[in-house]
Parts: sequence; structure tokens; C-alpha cells
Amino acid sequence: MLAIVSLAYYNSIPSASSADSTSVQEWRLIVTGLVDKSLNLSWAEIVAIPKTTVNAALICVDAPNVRMSGNWTGIKLRTLLEEAKPSADAIKVGFYAADGYSTDLTIETAMRDDIILAYEYNGNPLNDLRLVVPGKWGYKWISQLTVIQLVNYNFLGRWESQGYPDEADIAPGAQSLKDLQSLFKIPPSTPTPTTSPSPSPSQPPIASPAPSQQPTPTPKAPQGLSLPIEAVYATAASVAIVIVVFGVIVIRKRAK
Repeated sequence: MLAIVSLAYYNSIPSASSADSTSVQEWRLIVTGLVDKSLNLSWAEIVAIPKTTVNAALICVDAPNVRMSGNWTGIKLRTLLEEAKPSADAIKVGFYAADGYSTDLTIETAMRDDIILAYEYNGNPLNDLRLVVPGKWGYKWISQLTVIQLVNYNFLGRWESQGYPDEADIAPGAQSLKDLQSLFKIPPSTPTPTTSPSPSPSQPPIASPAPSQQPTPTPKAPQGLSLPIEAVYATAASVAIVIVVFGVIVIRKRAK
């Protein structure tokens, strides 16, 4: 369910040379939003800030029995926020990672003295900057942090917006995912965003074969007539003429 979170947060110990890699040197942290002074800090500027260490356990929701307990070293989040001077209207702090992940804290929680942006774990350098939030579930411990934004509305991060408690406080007795679902009052599974399948290229309509054309039958002459119609008419005309001539002759004879 939270496999992505596990991969993001249980990225235990990178190589000791990670802090000197080109990607780290090009990395920037931006503090923006409702602040009087936006910040755009390089890795060198981050590590130059006085550091602090807190002992805390990173516990992910989908593996509550697996813990990364130890000393996290970095800078206090409060130090950066005080430098940026939040507006009186700011109520939430949104955190964004390079891979698109997000989470949030209230402004009051963000100003806690034990919340830090860590770049070391148990004395070993991390390959990124990680938000350490003691007492909160792992979905608040965002890694690959690149942007911090202060807002005046109830911004919710990735898992918070899908039903996970915004407070994310680890309650006593949470030993399994089933326990967490009961404590959180969340559905048994978290919806996974799905990508609608791309429509297949439209195919030209396939024309049905045209019905075979049958030749139009030619009407046949009636079988009872053996002579053409013209011959019949000629014969009738001849008979009529003969009758007329015969009648004329008979009339003349009587007249004499």
C-alpha cells in the first residue's frame, strides 16, 4: 500500500561520497509562499548553518515493526522559517520532493524545536535533505526535499489528501497495518492513481461488401402469340379495307 513511501524513506545509508556528488552540488532548497523573504539555498549554504542532532525513529505505516532509529543531524526547520519570516496569515507548510511527493505540517508543528532537515544519519551523510518529524508516521518524513511553501489554507500532502490523518501522531499499540487502519479509520487499501488507457488510433471504417448485383431480367414476350404485334395490326387493317370495298360494291349494285 505504501511501497512508494517505503522506498522513499527506507533509503538507509548512501555512500560516504554522496554529499560531494554533482547532483548534490546542483541541488537547491527553495522557501517560498507567504514569507517576507524567499530563500534559495545551495547545499553549501545549508551545511554552513549551525547543525543540531535529534534522536528519533522513522516508522512507515506499511511496516510499523521496521524502524530506523538513530541520530539524525541537520538544521532546524525553525531556523529557516525564522529567516524567511512567515506571514501572519500562514497556517500550513507544504513540503515538496524532487520526485513529486508532498506532505505538510501546521505552522505550529513546523516551528517545533526538534523538527530538522537532516543531511546525516548516525554520522553518515545522506544523499538528500530529509524532513525529520519525531513522533509522526513516516509519510511526514519527506526525503529529496526541494521546496518549502507557506500557505494560508489547509494544504494536504499526498497521503493526507487520500484519507491519512493530517496529525500523523504515532499512537501506542500500533503494531500492524490492520491496527493502523483501525486507528486511522481509513479504507483497507489506498487508491492508486490509474492512467486511463490511451485510445487506440482510430481505424477507418471497414465497408461491408456490397451485395452482388444481379442483372435485371428482361421481360419475355407472352408465349401465346406467335406473330409480332405489327403483323397483327397490318392483317386487321387489310381485313377492314376488304370489308369496306365489298360494302361499297354491294350498295352500287342495289342502286342500279
